[in-house]
Amino acid sequence: MSDFHIDEEAIQALLGDAAAVAERGARAALGRARDGASLEAIDVAALWLDRRIDTESLHEAALAVRGARSTHLETFVPLYLTNTCDAACLMCGMRRDNATLVRDTADAERVEEQLRLLKARGIRAVALLTGEYRAPRRPWAMAYVNGAVRAAERLGFAHVLINVGSIDDDEFPALLDGLARRADGAIALKLTMCTFQETYSRRVYAKFMGEDADNPRSDYERRLANFDRARRAGMHIANPGVLVGLSADIAFEMMAAILHVRHLLATGMDVYLSTPRLRRVAGGAGIIDRGAGAGGGAAGIPGGAASGACRGIDDEDFVRLLALFSLALPGAKLVITTREPRAIQQRVAPIVSVLSAGSSAVAPYTRDGARFPLEASQFEVIDQRPFEAILREHLDAGIAVENFAPPT
Repeated sequence: MSDFHIDEEAIQALLGDAAAVAERGARAALGRARDGASLEAIDVAALWLDRRIDTESLHEAALAVRGARSTHLETFVPLYLTNTCDAACLMCGMRRDNATLVRDTADAERVEEQLRLLKARGIRAVALLTGEYRAPRRPWAMAYVNGAVRAAERLGFAHVLINVGSIDDDEFPALLDGLARRADGAIALKLTMCTFQETYSRRVYAKFMGEDADNPRSDYERRLANFDRARRAGMHIANPGVLVGLSADIAFEMMAAILHVRHLLATGMDVYLSTPRLRRVAGGAGIIDRGAGAGGGAAGIPGGAASGACRGIDDEDFVRLLALFSLALPGAKLVITTREPRAIQQRVAPIVSVLSAGSSAVAPYTRDGARFPLEASQFEVIDQRPFEAILREHLDAGIAVENFAPPT
């Protein structure tokens, strides 16, 4: 199968057709969705656009379709290995020109200590995160992340996710060196490649990620095909993502993400889909002006973040979006994080599959908590309770939480 490609004109034409369907009314599509029928792309778009269908109706339909799966929730904890980065993405606290961010890189000993702490606190799945690097620094990044993955494998973590940016075909051997493989050549460890496109609009992508070749994030097409390269290298789990609110055209982002996920599922990959919303970052002053006009209106410095307010998309539209992803992509796992406030987590947990809780600072975990310093973090985490408290709420509600076994 060829690498994934986005046809923006085709998506816009589909949205035009969907607008006509929505104008006539999309309740027939809602009925089919509630009955568990597969939805065509035009149906999903029409359900987003037809505002006579309220968000709660879509939420109830998604809940009905999820059925027994609403009693099961998966989890993992993010572990930032470093907050250094060569990229210059306007909306990100880790961007290379952010002089206000306190930089930190954990050495191998500190990384293993963090992994041991997480395991002792009952966590069995971890996401390892770094920045994105220019070609001369990527050999260091591949070896660095490889060491962390091998440590997690040695310690018995059930699931490891890696977020190290776009990787070329000839760089995967170093990244995956020494990891056990199955007979078919696939990595034996449940190892997920995380590469968020952030926005599928090439115009908005260029505005926020830049067009300078010196910026390792600027190549839209290279990033888009990263999962296809990962699959060829033996990785069989993908985690694409949209930074919700970066582009104002949520309908376009939704449809592009659905097409991307369906492509990955068709290749035989397992798929997690992340939909984080824009949050405050350190050194955010001035970014709104620099990013304005990109289609998202701002680079994501929301007012009232503690209440869950988020520039670009409100709570009702966020729940609406997740409900439609849930209905449109029954074969994928939806991921929410503690970027979201407690009320939103509780509302959407029954229609998503995965909740990730933790800090976006480097090596932040202690024996019973974590540090959440904005001045050293990629973005602001809204719910800063210990992950045990967050996950226990779901356990107490009768939901089985995979990859979390709290000590007794």
